[in-house]
Amino acid sequence: MAVKFISFLGIPKLMERRWKNILMEDILRLAKEKGASPTFKDVMEDSGVTREEVGEAVKELERKKLVKREGNNIVLTKEGEKTAEVIYNYHKTVEKLFGHKTAHSFEHMADKVKYLQMAKNSVSLANFVDGEEGVLISMQLKNPKIIARLIGIGLVPGTRFKIVKVRDDVLVLNISGRLVIVDKKLTKNLFGVKSLESSLDRST
Repeated sequence: MAVKFISFLGIPKLMERRWKNILMEDILRLAKEKGASPTFKDVMEDSGVTREEVGEAVKELERKKLVKREGNNIVLTKEGEKTAEVIYNYHKTVEKLFGHKTAHSFEHMADKVKYLQMAKNSVSLANFVDGEEGVLISMQLKNPKIIARLIGIGLVPGTRFKIVKVRDDVLVLNISGRLVIVDKKLTKNLFGVKSLESSLDRST
């Protein structure tokens, strides 16, 4: 079995692109959520990022002709309105059923509808013990950099995992034959359910 340890030190270029894409989606969603053009401060408070990071995301959205900047306000273009409407409607549908934080994590993921149905029964990964297998259901996080890092190591809603070792400071997971180390504090914001079937043994 190939063993690969992954930590949260540094953000490769791929991770940088991912978190920027997540932040761009957050800006579009926030514009519809507010019913008015968000300011840089609005985005900073909503996503837990710096002004410089908001600026980077806005420049990319401008390049894609989805927004235009008017002073400190981020104004949707006609095409931006259409894109934001899709993101916002999906977010509101999930939020109505499962709450804002679950909706926030799922709006950036691929189609995981069957796992949404299990969200209400999920528990923090901090409550799992050695040897237990599960499926990640939601990430109750706001910062797009952290979300992107988790996506980068393969932790997204629908991911099957096995708890290899619970330590005081970290949780060691087996994900498709790779060993992934996650900070114990972060696992309190990751929620999963016990797996209905064992698939990890077949992949290792």
